[in-house]
Amino acid sequence: MTAGLIGNILKTSMKMVIRLLGFVAIFLFLSGCFLTKPQVLLDKTLAGDPLKPYVGLKAKIAVDDFELKTSGLPAQVSLALKEYFVNVLNSTKRFLVVAPQEADLIINVGVVEFMPESSGGKSGLAGGGSSASSFMGGLLGDVLTKANLQLSLRIIDRSTSSVIGSRDIQSQAVEHPGAKIGFPQDKVFRASLSEYVGTPIGKVFYDCIVEASRFIVQTVPQNYYKG
Repeated sequence: MTAGLIGNILKTSMKMVIRLLGFVAIFLFLSGCFLTKPQVLLDKTLAGDPLKPYVGLKAKIAVDDFELKTSGLPAQVSLALKEYFVNVLNSTKRFLVVAPQEADLIINVGVVEFMPESSGGKSGLAGGGSSASSFMGGLLGDVLTKANLQLSLRIIDRSTSSVIGSRDIQSQAVEHPGAKIGFPQDKVFRASLSEYVGTPIGKVFYDCIVEASRFIVQTVPQNYYKG
């Protein structure tokens, strides 16, 4: 057997070995992808409703009292909103809501704007306007009411004070004469904020809190899910 033939055989053998190693590497890579896929599903890539409860690791969070940066929202209503917010987060089964010193993340919420209004001007939280607006409503027809709420939301790493994510969330609802505002059958909301169910105020409360909860679920990085 000549040296050239031996060299060709060795080259062919080496190519086969390299190809085999390449196939093995690809197989191991794909296997790793399949093994880690359930971990990815725990994060914001989940299909469907992100607020749907799941089973898995949880992130430790603390929720600050809502910071009132505008007038018109009584402290007791702010506390009720926080209570509902915490309940929605708990219902996802993704978080352990703990004291600030025990948390990895701090959820900070500010009420930037709150405006309950009627066609006659600003009204109280119960939705009733002034006697003047009632008088004008009697002349011009039923009073149209609306409400506007804007929240500033921040997710903060407690150990570094860095902001993981932030967003402004705003909702506006308008009630037209003779029309009812659709409202979900949420037992917790109806228990804690029952007087606002079916009103523009209740609608903006609900929309902003649910959207804030959805943002947190979609934004908290997977590495915070530990226990």
